[in-house]
This record gives sequence, C-alpha cells and structure tokens, in this order.
Amino acid sequence: MIDALPWPWPWPGGGGDGGGGGPAPEPVISYVQYDDGTLAKMTTGPGIDVVLSRPGRLITSEEYDALSAAMTQAHDAKVQAMRDADDARKQNTYRDLVAAGIPDATARDLSGYEGPAKGQAG
Repeated sequence: MIDALPWPWPWPGGGGDGGGGGPAPEPVISYVQYDDGTLAKMTTGPGIDVVLSRPGRLITSEEYDALSAAMTQAHDAKVQAMRDADDARKQNTYRDLVAAGIPDATARDLSGYEGPAKGQAG
C-alpha cells in the first residue's frame, strides 16, 4: 500500500510536489488476523483507513506477536514430528533389510538410515 504512493509524498506541508519541507509522515502498521487464522501486517500512511481484503479483524501488536509465536511453535513441533516419523521409518526399513540378509552398507543406502548398526544402541 505505502509502496504504491508517489515519492516524495505530496502531503500538505511535506516535501516534494506537495510543497513545504517537513519530514515524511511515519507509516502506520496495522495487525490483522483473518477468519481463517492467518496473520498479516499492513503498512499504510497516516489517516488512511485499513481495508481488509477478506473477513478478519484488527488486533494489537501484542496479540499478533503471541499468535505468531504460537503458530511458529506449532509448525516447528509438526516438522519435528515428521522428521521423527521419517527417521523411525528409515530405521525400521534398515533393520528389515539387514534381517533379510542384505549387507549393512547396502541396507543403509536403500533405507537412508544413518544411525548405529542393528543391535547397537540407538
């Protein structure tokens, strides 16, 4: 939004085409939580009403930070669970291949397992 405004901004009392020579106005940052749970930061100029592109609500920066941190934590936990499941699948495949008489190096290549050999700790 703010990036689409001409620069220098033609505001009354401001610099550029608008006359004056005062400092540029400070951008206004608004925080949004949409009804689907997604978050957004919107930057506008002073006195410009925030118009949401879809249903949602304006929230405080503190709410935004808390919701963003919770989303990041949930994402990180999901990624770790997926990694753990993948590691377990690789280990099980490796153990099955070794039990079927496949040499260790080949079983590792086929399974992608990089942990200790079957029968060792891990």
